[in-house]
Amino acid sequence: MDDVVFRPFQPGDEGVINDGFNHVFGLARPLSEWQWKFLAEPEGRWIFLAVAPGGSILAHYGVVPVRMQADGLSVRAGQIVDVYSREEAHQGLGAARIFLKTVSTFIERYCNPEQLALCYGFPGTRHLKLGVRRSGYDQVPPQPVTVWRRKAVDQTRLFTGHAVRTGFDGDALDALWARSRGRYPLAAVRDRAWLGRRFQGRPGVEYLHLAAWRRGTPHAWAVVRTGAPTLYWADLVWDGEDRRALSALDRAVTRLARRHRAEAVEMWLDSDPEAARVLTGLGWESAPHPAIRLVVHSFHPDLPPASVPGRFYVTMSDADLV
Repeated sequence: MDDVVFRPFQPGDEGVINDGFNHVFGLARPLSEWQWKFLAEPEGRWIFLAVAPGGSILAHYGVVPVRMQADGLSVRAGQIVDVYSREEAHQGLGAARIFLKTVSTFIERYCNPEQLALCYGFPGTRHLKLGVRRSGYDQVPPQPVTVWRRKAVDQTRLFTGHAVRTGFDGDALDALWARSRGRYPLAAVRDRAWLGRRFQGRPGVEYLHLAAWRRGTPHAWAVVRTGAPTLYWADLVWDGEDRRALSALDRAVTRLARRHRAEAVEMWLDSDPEAARVLTGLGWESAPHPAIRLVVHSFHPDLPPASVPGRFYVTMSDADLV
């Protein structure tokens, strides 16, 4: 390991990083999608690498910066994504050491109240075990993610008084978030900046935005991704004022699923008990996913680990799996 260089991302690393990702995960992600995911930031890209003498990437640890609200604080958080290490880093006495040093060096360099006050992600089984043992992933006990699912069966319901509009409307989304944010004590800031970045411009993928309006005011917002046999309800913002807004969105999403010949609708939802009660009443079923765990690591003295469990609002937008 003495000849391995641990360093931050440099311009020109893009292709090698993406090639390593495709090799490890058996995918064929185009470089354009990497560029969409890791937009250039004023501080540079939040990526750390272990580089072999020949220039190949042995390990990669990166985050996407996300504005987060936490009990009155506004901080920059890091959504942990694209974590991998190649086979060459798993051999001999140094097995796992290269990956662990990549992570620890990233934390030393970037993780503090001024840069990344909090990091979160959904690691695979191997990296979860390593992270719990050596990288602080057990600072907050890993939280199982609740997956909600319902069949794409249209149900006859009374008129809700809400009209569902489609399309991205930044002004409406900002207004809705301003009224809704008090419902989410620990959450990514779901305004036009974040949802625009997360759900617009991804090569080869289309997300649809739906909003439930009543009397000129948006009350609930959904983002979905179509693709048979399951339609994914990727994000939800609700002001909590009227459960009929969720009912209107549910009906619109279900009809959209049927139009795209999807058999079911699926979403993640944690730490919104009011929305959970509404969804249950609408026929949704839920269960913790056996293999998906949220890990959270705080680097801010005013964000104690004990304040996280049960309060971190989670939807599919908080991961990069959809």
